[in-house]
Amino acid sequence: MTTGTASGMKMPPIIRAPLRQEIRRIILESILRGALAPGSDVNEAMLAASLGVSRTPLREALLGLEMEGFLKSDVGRGFSVVPLTERDVEEIYPLLWTLESLALRTMGPVPAEKLQQLTEINAQLESSSADAEAALALDRRWHDTLLSPCRNQHLLDFICGLKDLARRYELAYMKHSGKVILSVEQHRGVLSALDRGDVEGAAAHLEANWRVSQEFLIPWIQGQGATPARQKAGR
Repeated sequence: MTTGTASGMKMPPIIRAPLRQEIRRIILESILRGALAPGSDVNEAMLAASLGVSRTPLREALLGLEMEGFLKSDVGRGFSVVPLTERDVEEIYPLLWTLESLALRTMGPVPAEKLQQLTEINAQLESSSADAEAALALDRRWHDTLLSPCRNQHLLDFICGLKDLARRYELAYMKHSGKVILSVEQHRGVLSALDRGDVEGAAAHLEANWRVSQEFLIPWIQGQGATPARQKAGR
């Protein structure tokens, strides 16, 4: 088991925002980027010192990240980063394509200017094949822009949390393999279907979009010796 502490880890500065929220943002970014590695322990004392905060708001942020599925805690050991598991991938991605499709179905017709905006983001994504973080950011922007007309904020918030969980897997895969997963063709299929007014066709392309990542990730996790779906995933 590795030990992920704040020692030697460059932390971004805390900006003006509710303290617990800002601490959560910084720790989550460290988890997503792998500075706090999957399976590693969190040294609360060193992390509090690095952030320049007391243990109380830090622990509140850690408890929140545990509820979101990024951390787990054990009596006498404290917090650790949830490992990457096949089970997680098999649970997260079907939820993403199901809920994004639901959001898409509630939006009504997508105006031409929105389709043009999405086409432009997709073109930027196609040009980002050498940069995993840029590609993931553009892919997230594309999906967020697509679903922005949805008025169900609870649904959008839940999708957002799932995307954060998925990003951890995709970024880890891309950094480890040196490959960048792009969903440009699936995005084009969504846009083409929406341009025809075919919402169900667009939903089918959205499912294919998320399946692309799932199909890359499961064999990779199996090759890393991660926890298989039939075992507990460390939650």
